[in-house]
Amino acid sequence: MNKEEFYRMLDIEEGGDFQYFENIAELFESEETIETSLLYGLVCDVDMEMLEELVEQYFNEITEWVPDGETDFYTLLVNIQRVMSGMIQEIRRDDGDDDISENRMRLTDEIEKFREWYSLTADVDCTNNEDGSGVMLPVRDALMLGREEKLGGDSYSLDFTPAMDYELEEFVMSFADLSGYAE
Repeated sequence: MNKEEFYRMLDIEEGGDFQYFENIAELFESEETIETSLLYGLVCDVDMEMLEELVEQYFNEITEWVPDGETDFYTLLVNIQRVMSGMIQEIRRDDGDDDISENRMRLTDEIEKFREWYSLTADVDCTNNEDGSGVMLPVRDALMLGREEKLGGDSYSLDFTPAMDYELEEFVMSFADLSGYAE
């Protein structure tokens, strides 16, 4: 895949066009192999303020799909969003610094890790409550099963325990940054 094909997949022509929920959903949910250099190029081209808004919107959407009682998994998703948002804020704060390319690479790595965990790795045990059949699915697909159930689809028991193995990146946030999450 080259840059033109990658941007076509995201339904954009240039980084500045990356401004809609559908763009971030396609990035996070695509099963296409995306080379690190292409993703890094996008992270360099996209408006960081817009990216932060899109990340927040996306995680707000998917956390609504988490089944009741899955508090630890919900908390994990919230923390993943905080890590990404913190990295984006760091890039915005340091814009023009020499460290910005290193910070953009850290964000690129975090997005790659999230994509792999969320859309590609089958680590949620899904058991059909009607016939007892089971299947291992990626987090994305397991959450979709829960959402379909609310719309009249089959009922599933979802075990997110294997998916809890997500290493959160460490970063430092100021008190002012943290207070932004309380708003």
